[in-house]
Amino acid sequence: RECISLLMRIYRPSAKPRKPREAGSMTSLRTPNKFVFTVRRAQPTSWTSRGDRVLVQKEHLKKYRHAPAHLFLTDYYYFVTAGTYGKRPYFETDAKKELLFDTIHGMLEEDVSELHGWVILSNHYHMLVRLKDAFRLPQLIRKIHSKSAVLVNKLSRQPGRKVWYQYWDECIRDEKDFYAKLNYIHWNPVKHGYVDSPESYRFSSYGSHLRVQGKEWLQDVFRRFPPTEVEKGDDF
Repeated sequence: RECISLLMRIYRPSAKPRKPREAGSMTSLRTPNKFVFTVRRAQPTSWTSRGDRVLVQKEHLKKYRHAPAHLFLTDYYYFVTAGTYGKRPYFETDAKKELLFDTIHGMLEEDVSELHGWVILSNHYHMLVRLKDAFRLPQLIRKIHSKSAVLVNKLSRQPGRKVWYQYWDECIRDEKDFYAKLNYIHWNPVKHGYVDSPESYRFSSYGSHLRVQGKEWLQDVFRRFPPTEVEKGDDF
């Protein structure tokens, strides 16, 4: 469902091809507390006309018996949300949040995927990621949740406790959708009352984007692409 507009644009006969943008340089950043991820300096390039034609040839449409079909695109951007079982604050301490980030980053690095935005709260997380093989996303999330559950339960001395409930994913439709989701991620701690401003929250990608892009750029992006309300049935 999230990709309907993308597919309509790809297959529309009258659509005129657009000139592909130049790919931005990739910069690996090291932030405090081992928060390492990748930021793209230029705007995302995956939704050029040329890129869409390549991606559609590699797309996977996977159907589930008790859930809507998922459209998995190769080398594409996805917005992922995951919540704890019963919305319980299993990652309430800094140490547990760092544990979860290290697990996410390590698994994405193994999968050769790029983390462009992220935030970790006590009972859920969001991430904006470019997946080399989106068809492997369910397996990737299972690995993240399995490893992080074992580690956080060990830290809490509660072995075998169920930690994760479910996750949701959306493929990014266009540039507007990309930056709106990025702003949603950075604004999430403010939305949930953790802090008064995004720069005051440690466990998100806002600080690294601030160092690379600058505050003026972040404010301009926030003004042009305000955070979207993610309708998931649960208020994350």
